[in-house]
Amino acid sequence: MKRESFNGFLLPSFFILSAFVATMLIWNLILSFMRFPGFGNAKWIGLKNYENIFTDQGFWEACLHSLYYVIPMAIIPCILGLVLAVAVFDAFKGYLSAKLVPWVRGGFYLPQVIPIAITGTLWNWLLNGQQGVVNQLLKDWGLAPLSHDWLGRPVPALMSLTVVMIWLQLGFAFVIFLAGLARMDIATIEAASVDGASWWQRFRYIALPSLRPEILVVLLITVVGGLKVFAPVVYVTFGGPQGSTQSAATFAVDAFFGGKYIGGGSAVTTLLALIIGVVVSMIVYAFTRSNREKKVLS
Repeated sequence: MKRESFNGFLLPSFFILSAFVATMLIWNLILSFMRFPGFGNAKWIGLKNYENIFTDQGFWEACLHSLYYVIPMAIIPCILGLVLAVAVFDAFKGYLSAKLVPWVRGGFYLPQVIPIAITGTLWNWLLNGQQGVVNQLLKDWGLAPLSHDWLGRPVPALMSLTVVMIWLQLGFAFVIFLAGLARMDIATIEAASVDGASWWQRFRYIALPSLRPEILVVLLITVVGGLKVFAPVVYVTFGGPQGSTQSAATFAVDAFFGGKYIGGGSAVTTLLALIIGVVVSMIVYAFTRSNREKKVLS
């Protein structure tokens, strides 16, 4: 069956979804120019909401945190997931080993399946400063000086949230890269091994070039997820202590429901959408330019 034959089924849903998203974006943009407490009449105030945001130190701190969260949500999981996928692909080649691949894949992907509310509760239980499992284990192993109030102090809370984010995102990158490796030509890898290519050489000159589409997909999804991260922050640290783990998304929600005017929250989300659009465009442009240069050289 030709691909065009499915257009009649896909286009209505596409137009409905596009119309819904476009309507919400436009409505959010309009609200960002208004003073609206959530009830009653809205008052047009122009750029006042944006002026208030740009003079709010909490907003800039939340933006810096969102930029930082790209590291544990995108960069580190992408690198570790790529290395792990190649290592598993090399190690699990036999018949018996191949039977274990679904279990390994499922184990790494499990954090993506567990609801984030449950994940946050579990990590709070592990990292609790008073009766947490981590501190209790450190005391039992004679390492009591290493115990901390992991979620009650700014720096330990940020580092703890970093570990949680890496744990959450690693499985996604790993599964995508492992699926990409499955379409590689085994004969090419075996020929490189016979010719004396080391693991790093096979990784650098065979695996990486063939995984460029998967790398682009993983980076796009994880970078956007890092910039607009919300649930892990809310369920693990609640944005605290003293806003030390607040992200731009949680800052916007606080503006909506934390006693501030809705227009301020709309302004934050408008700016966040603009930043995400610019970052996504930069990533796509970088990969497109790299592909063009590669074709020219070849």
